[in-house]
Amino acid sequence: MTKPTLTEVIETGLFGITGVVVELQESLPKIVAKGKSTLEPRLGIAKFVGQFAVTRFESEFQKRADAAIGQITDLVSLLLGQLKDEGPYESNLGSTGDPVSTEQNISANADVPTSIARVTTDAGHLPIVGYRTLSAQQIIARLDSLNQSELDEIEQYESENRDRASILRSIAAKRARL
Repeated sequence: MTKPTLTEVIETGLFGITGVVVELQESLPKIVAKGKSTLEPRLGIAKFVGQFAVTRFESEFQKRADAAIGQITDLVSLLLGQLKDEGPYESNLGSTGDPVSTEQNISANADVPTSIARVTTDAGHLPIVGYRTLSAQQIIARLDSLNQSELDEIEQYESENRDRASILRSIAAKRARL
């Protein structure tokens, strides 16, 4: 094998590079189209899975936040109920020195709207223990053990708060059977 001459090296380099450029100009659109056709379905699937994951996360987060708020509300209700049962304290006295209800005390001293105070205090007195933390299905399963006045309490509370149609329909159906 003989050594290539300088002219052969230059020609090979020059024509080789020119050939690659010409080939790329002709082939590049085909290569791009092939890459696009390969990646587009995968990117579509990835986008769908990403949107599903975000939606699922938001839903799960909302459920857990609702459950946590329910538990906190029930705990506050329980504590307020115990305070109410123990009798009035100085903090439960109005400006005239007369005892005030826990609901009035909450509204007056903490700038909490009456509707929120009512939810907080009423939730602890429902005939189903832990009502705020239970799902609609769990509540419906417990309705058969309640009497008419207890059903009234649940119906009133549900109508004023979460207003879940499935629970209200189940109460109506139970009343129809009574």
